[in-house]
Amino acid sequence: MKNTFFFIALFVGNMFVLNAQDFYLPVSTTSEEAKKAYQAATYLGSNLRLDAARVEIEKALEADPNYFMAYAYAYQALANDAEKPVLMDKALAIEPSGFTEAEKIMRRQMAAWKADPKAKPAEVMKALTKAYPNTVEAFEYAYLHAFYTDRDKEAGYAYAQQLIKLDPNFGPVYNSLGYYYMDEKEMNKAKAAFEKYLEIAPAEANAHDSMGEYYMTIEDYAKSAEYYDRAVALGLEGSKAGAEKARAALKKAGN
Repeated sequence: MKNTFFFIALFVGNMFVLNAQDFYLPVSTTSEEAKKAYQAATYLGSNLRLDAARVEIEKALEADPNYFMAYAYAYQALANDAEKPVLMDKALAIEPSGFTEAEKIMRRQMAAWKADPKAKPAEVMKALTKAYPNTVEAFEYAYLHAFYTDRDKEAGYAYAQQLIKLDPNFGPVYNSLGYYYMDEKEMNKAKAAFEKYLEIAPAEANAHDSMGEYYMTIEDYAKSAEYYDRAVALGLEGSKAGAEKARAALKKAGN
């Protein structure tokens, strides 16, 4: 499924080659409970399990009401328009004197959005990746903002490639690349990207949903329905509409 809000967020941690310090930006919270919940939220969000992600981010903020990065993530990835002003005000009310450099950089962007909700984050993302050139989460923020906020496909592609060099086992980046390639009409590359996401995260419904959309796009409706059905079986109820559309197209094509 293509991400239509800001991003599908962030998680691998020590599941693969990298450890948590390599993956996550440094934060000022000392609550391990809050960190654990934040990491769970970003993993769920990255695979579009958004309701579950919201539960975890609430746990993080309950454990540490001054967890700036949790507010920043919730604002960008999980909140609706009505919720955003409250999250913004709570984030900016936190005393920044003890912030890490990463938090200071992200706070600049939050302040920019406070002044102008349409403020582009391109320069802040450049600063973040320059400050943390070996941290996966920095490039996750950067490529998703480039693709989905700034609509700068060239920058998004470049950041995504840099992320893959840091961690080739981060599945969601291949999802975004798959849609990038489809937009560019490079369908073989799109298929390969979606297949990589499936290889890394076969139990994630969104990986199957995206492949369903790929096959819908190339008009292989039987395979499209098959993948959408798999996504539904894995809990992504929204894929039912895709499966029904694929079957309707298949029936029409057979007439």
